[in-house]
Amino acid sequence: MSTLTLTAVILVVYLFGMMFIGWLGRGTSQNFEEFATAAKKGSLLMVTGSYLGSHIGSGVVVGGAENGALYGIGGVWYGLGACLSYIVFAIVVAKKLYRSNSLTLSECLDKRYGGSITGTFFALINCGAAISIMAGQIVAGRNLFEYVGINPVIGSAACVVVVMIYASMSGQWGVMMTDVIQTAVVFFCTLVAVFWIFSADGFPLMESVLPATDFQFFSMDMNTIVMNAVPTILFGMVSASAFQRNISCKDEKTAVRSAFLGGVILIPYVFLPVLIGMYGRALFPDAPAGTIIFQVMLEVMPPVVGALMVAALCAAVMSTVDSQLIYVSTSITKDIYMKFIDHNPDNKKMETLARIITVIAGALTLIVALRAGTIISLLSYAYTFLCAGTLVMFVGGLFWKKGTKAGAVTSCITGLFFVALYSFFGVDLPFESVFPILPAAIVYVVVSLCTQPKTLQAAK
Repeated sequence: MSTLTLTAVILVVYLFGMMFIGWLGRGTSQNFEEFATAAKKGSLLMVTGSYLGSHIGSGVVVGGAENGALYGIGGVWYGLGACLSYIVFAIVVAKKLYRSNSLTLSECLDKRYGGSITGTFFALINCGAAISIMAGQIVAGRNLFEYVGINPVIGSAACVVVVMIYASMSGQWGVMMTDVIQTAVVFFCTLVAVFWIFSADGFPLMESVLPATDFQFFSMDMNTIVMNAVPTILFGMVSASAFQRNISCKDEKTAVRSAFLGGVILIPYVFLPVLIGMYGRALFPDAPAGTIIFQVMLEVMPPVVGALMVAALCAAVMSTVDSQLIYVSTSITKDIYMKFIDHNPDNKKMETLARIITVIAGALTLIVALRAGTIISLLSYAYTFLCAGTLVMFVGGLFWKKGTKAGAVTSCITGLFFVALYSFFGVDLPFESVFPILPAAIVYVVVSLCTQPKTLQAAK
């Protein structure tokens, strides 16, 4: 049996296995709240594994290998940013969010500032960023299918359809349970691949072929390092998928510890895909960086290992898409539909609507992915856009009592304005991926101080 045939068989079995898990978990989403929170059944093992599955997706695995081929060991900066995003989330906001008794981050903002405008802004920005993040994952699947000769539209669509099926059947429980399995598969296959490289004298080969700069931790220029790492780290505090995992935990300790453990466990792992990418560059110097990991797996590794790793990469794609998909469906249902269309729908109607939105969001993600470029650039831009528009008003609202609704809204608009300046009008900004956060923060403080409630002003 050829490697491609074996890959196809394993992939089909794997996809059906994911749908079977979704079918098993259908009892955990009997109503809309259970759909969004896994009925509060998230154990430490399940939620930690799910955190790992979210970032161990295409950004860390395929994107990490792509960065390794392009930059050498310095390509690990995106992965390190992903690890630190969970640790920052655990330390800074996990406890507060678990105690908020909210179903979405937008609901947290509405409770803090009053009214619905801040939550609506947050929902729209977060859903837009989520589509981009999911598309970044599907790009990896598209590259894989193109490499092995499968129609990329059909292959990518198959992955999206499978995610939509198990996510719509069992909601957040299905997302977390499949993430645990997907994470285990990815970890195992990556370790086997690196061991194979070591046993085949791959490291001496890399040293003899690759330039010395590829072995330097700062092989990227500083602006690229900042773009890869900093928005990713800051994204941890406003991550919708992290929030959904947080509120799905069975208790507060699990909510904090699972995020922290997810970040710590991921740190040593993120170097492995980068090493695979460097090995691929040494073997295939003219291969496209975006497909280098597939070439190593299918042309260098034993057939069974290569086939398992390809299935693992599809697992990596789905393990990130599923959690974002659940948040988009939950957010649009609760933060848009219930606010402006039907203020008091019954649970059955909400659950049905969430499933319909899951399908629509999945289809939109597929369209964006089939037209998108590189993985890391797509993810980094999504994180930049999200942090510029939401980080200041969200974190400021949690920790600064003087923050006002007017300050939150103007900071959001200011951050997005500066993103537009360099993205669409070519204005040069220092460290443009994080610079918009600075004027957003200044505006938030100034406007909030100028719009304090009259009772507070009188008290002074």
